[in-house]
Amino acid sequence: MHIKVLGPIEVLRNNRVIRLAGRGQRTLLAALALEHGRVVTMDRLIDILWGAAPPASARTRIQAHISAMRQAIDQPTRSGAGPLLTVSAGYALSDDGVESDLTVFDTLTASGRAASESGQHATAAGLFAAALALWRGPAFADVTTPAIRAAAGPVDERRLLAVEAKAEADLAIGRCETVVAELSGWLIALPLRERLRALLMVGLYQLGCRTDALNLYLEGRQAMIAELGLEPSPQLRDLHERILTGDRALHIMPGDRSLPGVWSRPFSAIRARRR
Repeated sequence: MHIKVLGPIEVLRNNRVIRLAGRGQRTLLAALALEHGRVVTMDRLIDILWGAAPPASARTRIQAHISAMRQAIDQPTRSGAGPLLTVSAGYALSDDGVESDLTVFDTLTASGRAASESGQHATAAGLFAAALALWRGPAFADVTTPAIRAAAGPVDERRLLAVEAKAEADLAIGRCETVVAELSGWLIALPLRERLRALLMVGLYQLGCRTDALNLYLEGRQAMIAELGLEPSPQLRDLHERILTGDRALHIMPGDRSLPGVWSRPFSAIRARRR
């Protein structure tokens, strides 16, 4: 069985799409997918589905959802072998025969980071590209329960980190055109995310568009002051100075070393500074 959570929830078994009946089943499956291979207790599931005001029938309704999902995926047994396992304390998604796109994404990005750290930037870029291709929208896009939306935030952040890691790997092997093409849309959506801005500035600089890179910094500075009342981070200001003075170290030759000094704090860190 393959479970897709990087976008709207989808379930496939033997290449057949399994239809989930409503909000409850989607939320329940999302909760189990987040803890793939680990038990989620009945009490935790009740809290995820209904929060502080569960109905008196909460346990019965969860049992009914599990039973209906087992029926949909042709799993006749209640607690034996199969994708959906019953344990004394609650339920779990089996590690055996169940794959989730979130698990695959995490495996690919971990391999991508290992490749980057060992200087295999082309391999790293390919691994990050494969990981990002799994996404079809925001994580758990059609699950609106507050507990799942809160859990989706860190998952979406992992996507952004992979976007940035791929850009850094691409820059290290001279793929500046790819970086400019791929990051421009992300920065429009997230204008206060400094690492995205830094990587796009370097991509433009490597393309020979120094004026555009400098203007990108000024636009970001204006947005940060207007929205947060803060100047850009020291890392971004340093990068601006290096581009202004034409630092040749920012021109990385294919197969050379990692891009020096491009890292800067994500928006979450900027917000923390403001508090």
